[in-house]
Amino acid sequence: MSGKIKADFYIRRKSKLLALFQEDLEVAKHLLLENYDEEKVQTLLGDILKEYENILPEAQYVGGNKNPFTFYLIGAIGVFSIIRVLEEEGLTYREIGEFTFRYHEILNEKREENLKKVGQSHADQIFTADYMQFMKDFAKKSQQRTFPGDWILEVIDGEGQPFTYGFNFTQCGSNELAKKLSLQRYMPFICLGDFAEATAGGFGFTRTQTLSNGAPICDHRYIKGGSTPRAWPPETVQEFIDQSE
Repeated sequence: MSGKIKADFYIRRKSKLLALFQEDLEVAKHLLLENYDEEKVQTLLGDILKEYENILPEAQYVGGNKNPFTFYLIGAIGVFSIIRVLEEEGLTYREIGEFTFRYHEILNEKREENLKKVGQSHADQIFTADYMQFMKDFAKKSQQRTFPGDWILEVIDGEGQPFTYGFNFTQCGSNELAKKLSLQRYMPFICLGDFAEATAGGFGFTRTQTLSNGAPICDHRYIKGGSTPRAWPPETVQEFIDQSE
């Protein structure tokens, strides 16, 4: 069944995915309450859930649970749902960008707190020999382009470099879905979630360019034991500085 496009992968999991997304929506609710009353926020949350159901069938199959990036694609569906509603509500491009970043920031902080409760951390997980071998195998397989709209990447060895390891992405599944939904202009803000993930996870992360900003690659670099600055406002981040020049 390898290579077969499972168009109903997300639909068959809709109830579970909606339940998980509703947990994340508690973060969105917290942020929305800064500007709207409870009644209005409940209406907006209802609209977001409807958008989620509308977008779900549009998401491309990239290998399901065998692909670690399926998790990120499902997360992107939620963010796209929020963006559509905020756009309809009349928020500016910049306001939506900041909302998106803060949403990712809080989500990642909460996930790191949950890992700590069981004696784990994100930093511990992504610098192991097993993880690196898994990603090298996955990167090699990604070059086969089995699934349209999947992530395509190569692993960059950090030996002799100021980083532990890196990934160069030549295609991003979230970016591909954003194009399909006509929401690609928001992807540079969504990409900043990678900085929020690293800040919460306690490791270093750098990037100088992204596909979403029109570059040929996304050059992710990870530093064990490093630190990551807060990536808002985005003009402080290299990928935005280069794009604006």
